[in-house]
Amino acid sequence: MKKIMVGFVALLVVAGVCAPFINGLVMEKMVTQSQDDLNKMYVDTGSDMAVEVIKYDRKFSSSEIEWKIKLGSLAAIYGVDEIIFVDRADHGFTGVVSKTSLEKNRWFVDLLDDKFDGKNPLTITTTYRLGRKIESVIDIGSFTLQLGNESVASLPGRIVSEYDVGLTHWISEATWAGFSVPGKVSMGGFSLGCDLEKISTYIWDGDLSYEIKDIKVEGKKGNFELVNFAVQYTLGYDKNKNMLSMGGEIEIASIAVANQKVKDAVIKLAINNIDAQSYEEFMKIYTQTIASTLDDISLKKESSEGMDEALKQEMATAGIQMMAACEKFLKKGLELKISDLHVQLPEGRISGNAGLILNKDVTFAQLAPIVIQPNLAFDIFSLQSDFSIPAELISDKSKLVSPVFPGMQTGLFVIDGENLVHRTQTKNGKLLLNGNEMLFH
Repeated sequence: MKKIMVGFVALLVVAGVCAPFINGLVMEKMVTQSQDDLNKMYVDTGSDMAVEVIKYDRKFSSSEIEWKIKLGSLAAIYGVDEIIFVDRADHGFTGVVSKTSLEKNRWFVDLLDDKFDGKNPLTITTTYRLGRKIESVIDIGSFTLQLGNESVASLPGRIVSEYDVGLTHWISEATWAGFSVPGKVSMGGFSLGCDLEKISTYIWDGDLSYEIKDIKVEGKKGNFELVNFAVQYTLGYDKNKNMLSMGGEIEIASIAVANQKVKDAVIKLAINNIDAQSYEEFMKIYTQTIASTLDDISLKKESSEGMDEALKQEMATAGIQMMAACEKFLKKGLELKISDLHVQLPEGRISGNAGLILNKDVTFAQLAPIVIQPNLAFDIFSLQSDFSIPAELISDKSKLVSPVFPGMQTGLFVIDGENLVHRTQTKNGKLLLNGNEMLFH
């Protein structure tokens, strides 16, 4: 029994001593796979960006890696061909912690010398865990930047990201305490977050959000102030139906411009029942168009005339392709929705909802006759909407409450107490406006 225990203890000691070396091997494999995954994603999306490991020097308890991102055609926009990273990693017993430097980028060193007195406000730390999880933390310290005659004071910021080696699940949170230009503009706390699961190159499932605590602008004609601006965005994928849904909610506590103030503004937007295959085809054409456009900018940046002509040709070709791709979205059940719209004004409250649903598969050619015979639309689409606005907000109400063309029995709105109210509904192939059928001849 003692021999077994001694052997077990010895095994633990050896494992503990070798743990940093083993973790170094694991990290190298994770880095290699992540590089391959990123390059595959760039190829799939038509981008000419690429990641390349220049040097990998692994020792028993530490590693030094030099790698770069080649920006490809984006270099024409940013003026930088590549970004070089130097990682110095310490192999621990439970994982590896790496510090990243941009010291080998001449443009970055010159920027620090020119704008930051040689002081680097940026630190990047990456942790590689045995569970094949990677956590990256980017910290940006406070700094003051002189831009022309203006002095910009930036407060600390941080980005924390966690993802797996296969890049199939990504969680990230960015926070920034804000910035200010004395006497002109300031922004309070800012945050950005996401929790996304990869379904395919173009389809992700999850949530995104961002918030701004406040923005203040001082102007000669009056001040502007935005308080508590928040956006929640959701991507949903239904595997059984192979359908996507996209929805977002925008909230603003208040907006003040000069003496005008808007409070408690909320709106929800959604697109439901999007055919996933059609979406992927559209996104593939879109990303390839962007990539081709960037290539043209890169190749013809010296000739604005040649670049303009190339871009016109590119857009014409892409426009036809994207129209064909958009047509594939026109399938039964596609829904566009606005809900829970409400805004509080000094004159009263604005509220409303609207929804449009496609009743059957159609093509653009089948939609064309609607221009001549509008009543055909009410077999193809289902529409329902209701809006209410304070009557006091509109100085000349006659144009809204009077029929605009023959066939309307009311105006777009009717007076209901202190409000102007609008309601539409399709029913049995007919359009009802404020409860009355609209007649089309």
